[in-house]
Amino acid sequence: MSTHDLHPDDLELLERLGAIVGVVDPVPPDVVQLGRAAFALHHADTALMTLVSDAMAGAGLRATDSARGTSRLLVFEHGPVSIEMDVTWRGDLGRILGVVADASGSVAQGAHVILETGSVTRTVDLEGERFTFDRVPLGLARIVLEQAGERVMTTTWFDVG
Repeated sequence: MSTHDLHPDDLELLERLGAIVGVVDPVPPDVVQLGRAAFALHHADTALMTLVSDAMAGAGLRATDSARGTSRLLVFEHGPVSIEMDVTWRGDLGRILGVVADASGSVAQGAHVILETGSVTRTVDLEGERFTFDRVPLGLARIVLEQAGERVMTTTWFDVG
């Protein structure tokens, strides 16, 4: 049975009940993020890039009051392709500045970069080898390289903030 088979009064009732449940017992944000991560497995044939460097891993990061905020450098690799990112956050938002290095020259040309988080999906074109995402919500995120409408490579999920 689909929603097309329901009477309009029933649809209205379901919408009202859904709104009540959303207030009384909302789905926890981490469950939503994990659900989206699991759903992303339908692109399982996309090459998964490996985190090879987290410049601040284990360094005991703490929030600062500097104008720039707290930052860390992440490097992901798969074959001749690497993505280096400076992930900066201050308050409730982050910024990702990245470079796609492609020794083979096959991926970076004409590629798009997609940012996926639990609440946002955004796409930018590579400018040379560089990309930027501003106003990134804190939490789990990943970067996807897309070329000619096909997902070519994706990073593992990493934490912004």
